[in-house]
Parts: sequence; C-alpha cells; structure tokens
Amino acid sequence: MNISNSYCDQSKVDISNVKLNNITQNDVFYLIFEKIFSNPVFSGGALLSVAGFFWYFVDWVWNFGQERFRERFCTSLQLTNENITYRWVIDHINRNSKWETRNLSVESTLDDTSAGALTLKHKFIPGIGNHYFYYKNRVIYFERIRDKRNVNISNVRGDRSNKRMETVTLSTYGGSKEFWQQFLNDASEACLEDIHKGLVIHTNRSDYWVENDNPKSKRALETVVLADGISESVYDDIESFLSSQKWYHNRGIPYRRGYLLYGPPGTGKSSFIAALASTFGYGIAVLSLTTKFLTDTDLNFLLNNAPKKSFVILEDIDAAFKNREKTENDDKKNTVDSSITLSGLLNAIDGITSSEERILFMTTNYKEHLDSAIIRPGRIDFEVYLGHCTPEMIKKMFKRFYENVSEELINTFCEGTSKFDKTFSPAELQKHLILYKNSPEAAIKHVNDLC
Repeated sequence: MNISNSYCDQSKVDISNVKLNNITQNDVFYLIFEKIFSNPVFSGGALLSVAGFFWYFVDWVWNFGQERFRERFCTSLQLTNENITYRWVIDHINRNSKWETRNLSVESTLDDTSAGALTLKHKFIPGIGNHYFYYKNRVIYFERIRDKRNVNISNVRGDRSNKRMETVTLSTYGGSKEFWQQFLNDASEACLEDIHKGLVIHTNRSDYWVENDNPKSKRALETVVLADGISESVYDDIESFLSSQKWYHNRGIPYRRGYLLYGPPGTGKSSFIAALASTFGYGIAVLSLTTKFLTDTDLNFLLNNAPKKSFVILEDIDAAFKNREKTENDDKKNTVDSSITLSGLLNAIDGITSSEERILFMTTNYKEHLDSAIIRPGRIDFEVYLGHCTPEMIKKMFKRFYENVSEELINTFCEGTSKFDKTFSPAELQKHLILYKNSPEAAIKHVNDLC
C-alpha cells in the first residue's frame, strides 16, 4: 500500500519541547552528568586534572616571579668549564661554603704507585643541580648543569683536553661587578699560589694528560747530593739551552734537548729532575710507556702536546721493550698492555711531527739494555751517570742531616763507611740517617747496618 509524501511530512513532529513521561530535556542532561560523575574513576581523574592544572599554574607563577625578581634585584655570574677559572671556582665554593651541600659529584682517579699497585682516589664536589652557599655575608644561589656537547678545555698553562660541556650560574641579591671580581680573585688566589710555590706534576691517562690536584713542595737543587760537578754541569747545560732559542732557529736545528740519567736504583735520578724543575720554575710531565692500551699514536700525541713549561720524563725507558722482548722470546702471552713500538717511540721523539721547545729526560737503571737508536745524538744530547755514594757525598749528606755537627763526628762516620767491602746508594744512606735523625752518635754507632 502506498503512502503519500504529504502524509509522511505531516508525521514529522518537533519533540524538543515535548515532555516525555513528564521528564524535561534538562532533566535528561542532569541524569546523564549525575551518572557520569557517580563513576569513581571518572570523578577521580577529573579531580586530578584540576589539581594538576592548579599546580602547574602555581609553579609557573613561582618561576615567573623568581625570574622577574632575579632580573630586577639580583646579579649573576655565569661560567663554563671552557674558562680556566671554572675548576677553581668549584673548589673555592667547596672549601669556603658554610653550608655543606648534600648533592655531591665524585671525581675519581686511578694512580700507579712506585711498586706497581693501583690506588683509587676520590674527590667530592657540588653535584649537578641547584645549591645555596654563604659567602661574605651573602646567600648565593648556585646552579650547575651539564650539556651533551663536548668542548676543548684549556687550563692556566694552555694545556687542552676534551670534556663534556658544563655551566655554572651564581646569583645573589644585590651585588655588583666589583663583588664578582673579588669573588674570582679569591677563588684563583689560592690555586695560583699553590702553582707558584709548588711543583706541578702531570701524568698520562692513555691519550691525555692529567694534572695532579695538589702540587708537590719544590725541592732545592742543593738538597740532592751527587758526585762533584754533576749537578752544576746539568744545570749549566739547561740554562744555556733555555737562552739559545734564537741560535737554534737561525741554524735550522730543532729546538729540543734530551737528557739520559742512568745508574743503579736509588741514586737520585727522579729527585734530581724534580729539583731541576723546581729551580727553573718548570713542572713535570711523567709519561709511562707501560700505561694500559697505549698506542704509537697516543704516544706521539702525548709527547708532542705535553703541558707547557714542563720537563717530560720517560722513566725506566728500558722496561717497556725489555718486558715485551722477554715474553716474545719465551713464546708466552705478552703481559704488557701497551702496544707501542720502538719505531713509534723514535718517531715521537724526533719525527717530522715532533714539537719543539721541549726538554726530555729519560731514566734507566740499565743503559746497556737500551737500543742504540734511542740514545743517539739528537735524541739524547747529554748523558749523566748517577752512581753509589762517594766519600764526599757521604760527608755532605751527614752534614746536611745534622745541623752544627762537629767535623770530628763527620770524619768518624766517613771512616766507618770506608771499611765496607760494598758500596751503597744515596737512598740506602738516607734511610739510615732518617732512622737516627735525632742522634748523629747513634748513626755512627750503628754504621755497620749499612753494609
């Protein structure tokens, strides 16, 4: 049966204002919302959303207020670790802050002892994040952040190393440019004084140099007792070299000088170098050829990018190659982790890429074990033998240990040592004199302990 379109049109009824079972449209919406909010999951989420928005708003207002307050009433100082005073500022805060932070970072270093053992040293500094410290009647806000970028960092001597970028921002209420200038002067004063008064030691860690935290006390040249004329001759040679740079350049000669100190153990080789460095105002850079995983490339970089104004020392130069040859001849596993070669060492010392303005010291207990190529002229320019105690050395050391000691006691001690069938090193004599440091008579009484 067909129904006309007009009939269908008439059947359309607007029910928007019609009551359905006595319930209005507003009642429908009310029932829907009531049903929704009666659900604990939905109502809890809505409450958390409102609370989160409120907390975000409060945090934004607080940060905005802090920023405006700092801009108007505070002064700030920003430093990156590209600046040579960065580490000094960190250490200065660590030493002088009256409030100790609980947020710490640790810097650990692994050192080799003379006996070949490893020691681990730790140094604590303010960690990454925010800190407060008290300085000259001011509360200073201190923020330290670390970037993902790497930068080349230079220290006070111009030595460079690759490290992660760090920034420190210091802020205080009031303050001035003069206040921050004084702060930086105070931070650097102690470090510069240590550098000036102390002997700075650098050691290598694979392919980069590390400066020891605390410089050692400088040693006077006269405190190292050697055979007559040795100390003076080496001193005069270094002094002549340091004043001859123009002479070398005018003649096309590489401006480098190499010294070999050889002789039995305990004869003062390292002590003599330290005293020379102290006298000339130089530091020391000790390059270990047995450092784990050291390669020819690393050696070349280290030797030719040594810290400025430092004597470079290759201690026990024979040991690295002697141990390697022994294990190869015995057809055993090589116990030396470094992979340097003799040709790599020779190229590093005086190859085409070798640096100038360098003073290099090599030490060995066994000169006869060295390859002749190592000690040829141009690589080694001055050889010095340091031997066991001579009568004159014994007399000098005894007199130095005991102030105002009589000539009679000095002669008695020297006569006692002259009866020995064997010689002894300065280190052995020093050990004996330290044992009886308060009594020269006791040192004489027990002189036979030296033999």
